[in-house]
Amino acid sequence: MDSIKKYIRGYVRIRLESPAPDRFFSLCVHNRIPLRNLTQEASFYEMELSARDFLRLGRFRRKTDARIHILSKNGLPFFLLHARKRKAFFLGIFLGFFLLFVCSLRIWDIQITGNRYYTTPVLLDTLSEWDIRCGMAKKNVDCQKLMQKIRQAFPGVVWVSAKLKGTCLIIDIRENDEIPQPTDVLTNTLTSWDLTAPWNGTVVSIITRMGMPQVKPGDVCKKGDILVSGSVAILDNDSQIQRYEYVRADADIVIKTQFPYYDEFSRTVTVKSYPGEQESYPFFTLFGTDISWYHAPKNNSEIYRIERRLTLTPSFYLPVTVGKIITVPYEKKSYCYTPKESLELSQKHLQNFLKNLVREDALILSRNIRTRLTANRCRSQGYVIIQIPGSEKTPIVRKALPDSTSSVSETN
Repeated sequence: MDSIKKYIRGYVRIRLESPAPDRFFSLCVHNRIPLRNLTQEASFYEMELSARDFLRLGRFRRKTDARIHILSKNGLPFFLLHARKRKAFFLGIFLGFFLLFVCSLRIWDIQITGNRYYTTPVLLDTLSEWDIRCGMAKKNVDCQKLMQKIRQAFPGVVWVSAKLKGTCLIIDIRENDEIPQPTDVLTNTLTSWDLTAPWNGTVVSIITRMGMPQVKPGDVCKKGDILVSGSVAILDNDSQIQRYEYVRADADIVIKTQFPYYDEFSRTVTVKSYPGEQESYPFFTLFGTDISWYHAPKNNSEIYRIERRLTLTPSFYLPVTVGKIITVPYEKKSYCYTPKESLELSQKHLQNFLKNLVREDALILSRNIRTRLTANRCRSQGYVIIQIPGSEKTPIVRKALPDSTSSVSETN
């Protein structure tokens, strides 16, 4: 602390040559002038004292017939005196601090954490629609209202926190483990339905939870046939149909069916070769404006952009981005797959098709696929026999009672 005060007040280091140095030191002590870092050489003394006390040494010098030489001037007053001609330097320092102050009043980065189902681009686009974006004033951000709007706009968010830290808006959200998925139109509009066959095939198994099964394992069905009816007949004491009740048919149904397969692609493709060297162009972005030495290449090139946002602290982002743009020239060439490569690619396409069926809980029983090669094309065609669970919801056609000949389609 003493060294800071010493620097602010300013101090000088002097050399004293006097026939009566003891009297000089006594006068300094009597007048309360502190001398620091006092050293003695052969015929002189060196010491430090404040700039203000140095101005009081004139009469002491005359009384002791002393000679005083200034060795160095140190401290803030002498620095300012020496830098009076450097006005541009101090103006730059002032403008720098002023710009930092202006930047601290705005948001220059938005961080979103904790999101899994709702992607960051979707959340940022929504914030932009609410006029929450980089460059806006921090005073215009109401974190409480922002949290409420996020919960209303995204029903899967069960908890959200928004806070301002430095020049950064930090949004932390927690999502429900079971995000509500959109339901089909029939589920939203109908109160009852039948389950029909989505494909031609043979029923392997059927477990009915609600409704009346119309088929049994081993029965052959066609696409559109009713497998489980949502019409339940209510009988009277004479085993006559008194009325029908209509329910939402529900069952687990597995059908053995035959899926067609067709795949065709060209054996001649365009590939890239990279004969040249890549070029790099530095750039920086200031307040959203790019300043770069980059110029668009005349030939075909791949362009990569690498950038980094400048920060003073982990939470104090600046509106300055630095980076480089890399261009990699390439040439397009035609390439024809060999027969072996064509068959391998065709097999890869088939495996992707089978993987998609397995994702839908299908069991692959057999397959019959033939691949033919021509000069320019590769064609695969055939079928796959599978067991797959599935059914389709179909609106119920209301049944007439035995004494009625009219039927009305359900409108609810």
